[in-house]
Amino acid sequence: MTGPLRRFWRRLHIGRNPLARTSDRVESALLLVVVLGLLVAIPLAVFTGSRTYGGQLAVSEQQHASRHLVTATVVEDAPAPVPATEGAFSTSGSAGVRAAWTYNGGEPKTGIVPADPGATAGTRIPVWINDAGNPTPAPITATDATTTGVLAGLFAWLVAALALSAAYWITRLVLDRRRAARWENEWATLGDRWARY
Repeated sequence: MTGPLRRFWRRLHIGRNPLARTSDRVESALLLVVVLGLLVAIPLAVFTGSRTYGGQLAVSEQQHASRHLVTATVVEDAPAPVPATEGAFSTSGSAGVRAAWTYNGGEPKTGIVPADPGATAGTRIPVWINDAGNPTPAPITATDATTTGVLAGLFAWLVAALALSAAYWITRLVLDRRRAARWENEWATLGDRWARY
């Protein structure tokens, strides 16, 4: 075993060391609980991630059923890119521009849709609409659902890890203070004895 691993093993497994105090054994037992807790948190995180993924996938299917992709025609020029700093133009985001499209078998509709800055009248752009024909955000994709599920699982495991680590370090801080106080009392008692010799 390497140095850090050997030290971790000694902290975890005190064994029958006659010099080990009760507080050392409590700390060792708590460290074992933390390690086991981190291992138990893995299936819980997987469960959380899979439930989140399933929920997001259901939302995605519902959104795909109620949202439709149409091609809209821009009816007025979009605002030109605005200089962000000297010599540079802001290319982030998209401008809102009036456009026309058809839905529900040919019913005409107009509204404000996002378009690239500087888009001219007559430009054709894809637009997601709801059943009423109004612009709406794109539906959640399977990739979005997967990403959300993975992040939810990781977040759940990290919360468990932080809670367990915080409990361990707070307990260790309390034990260290008690050990220091006990050492101080013992040194005071022994110091008086040694001063007599």
